[in-house]
Amino acid sequence: MRQFCFTLLLLWGIPCLAADVVHLTEGKHSVKATIGDEVFTVMQFSDDRKKPFFLPVTAAGGIELLKAGKPDAAERVPGRKDIICSERPQVTNQEAGLGLNDVVEISDVIGHWLKISDKECWIHRSDVAPIAATVTRLINDNPPRIKDRSSPLYYDHPHHKGIWLSVDEVNGIKFWNEDGEIRTKSVEIVTAKGNPAVLKRTTHWLGENGKPLVEEVSTWSLYANRLITADITFTAQTDVTFGDTKEGMFAIRLPNSMREMVSGGPVNGASGDSGSGELWGKLNRWIDYCGPVGNQTFGVTLMDHPQNPRPSRYHVRNYGLFAINPFGQKSYTGGNEKLPANPLELAPGESTRFRYGLFVHSGTTEPKQVEAAFQQFVSQD
Repeated sequence: MRQFCFTLLLLWGIPCLAADVVHLTEGKHSVKATIGDEVFTVMQFSDDRKKPFFLPVTAAGGIELLKAGKPDAAERVPGRKDIICSERPQVTNQEAGLGLNDVVEISDVIGHWLKISDKECWIHRSDVAPIAATVTRLINDNPPRIKDRSSPLYYDHPHHKGIWLSVDEVNGIKFWNEDGEIRTKSVEIVTAKGNPAVLKRTTHWLGENGKPLVEEVSTWSLYANRLITADITFTAQTDVTFGDTKEGMFAIRLPNSMREMVSGGPVNGASGDSGSGELWGKLNRWIDYCGPVGNQTFGVTLMDHPQNPRPSRYHVRNYGLFAINPFGQKSYTGGNEKLPANPLELAPGESTRFRYGLFVHSGTTEPKQVEAAFQQFVSQD
């Protein structure tokens, strides 16, 4: 009977969503964004993590890369490995026990269904992200003890999770380092299906007494061309100081294979400068960080909005950290421009607003393509 039902699923399929819009699907502790039948990203906000984050994040064409991959590839090679992107994935065997963030090996692809042989089930492709198209490092809570930083399996800075938003030195608390907790209070889907699809998240950045120092209300717009924009408002709940620190603020951790230190990049800025060493700590409209995943090259662009209350500098590292931060003037320039520290102080009830963009693309930097995404970002209301 199970095989008969599955045969019908293969024949009929599940209605495909349009590829020119983003569709949001809400779970208990996550919101999945799909473009057509491809997972773009998942916002995760489980209470067992110190902050919310987006993971995974993908470039286009993952299913075709999955089909072309070799099964049982080496651990460091994407092959046919996928990450589960739903809390309750569509599977033919409910006893398989699969859940969000599990990594599985795909043995066959028929239509919109992927076979997981070791679980004796098939899963719908809209519930997985092929690692061959994933531009975020996956979380590993039990990483191997490898000291060689160039190793494909090296794992550092466990607080780097997908795409995230945090800052060290908020009233002395190192939120970036996850010494403090950013607790999600609510997530609202504003536009469930569209270009963009939109969700709004409210978090509390908690002080040592467990009471909020800052309320963050951020609106995230997700576009079908794989642009993500974040419109962030911080409102002080007490006297608050965002310290002058390089550890912030809007960030992504790239997978090991994309690290400039092993792949060579390129890492290019709108200014025409290139290389993380040259671009680190500098002002720029945008910076684009490229590198390989398997046999393909992908790129991620971070963007600063010209109407932000202060310009941001880029915390871009050759080991795969890529961030943009308005709070580190002295930290970034102390050895060169020797600018003074410039902390941000807010009185109770006082607010400040920042806007940032992130764009995922295939191939190396094409300035016209990246600039078009930047103009799309700054043209938002």
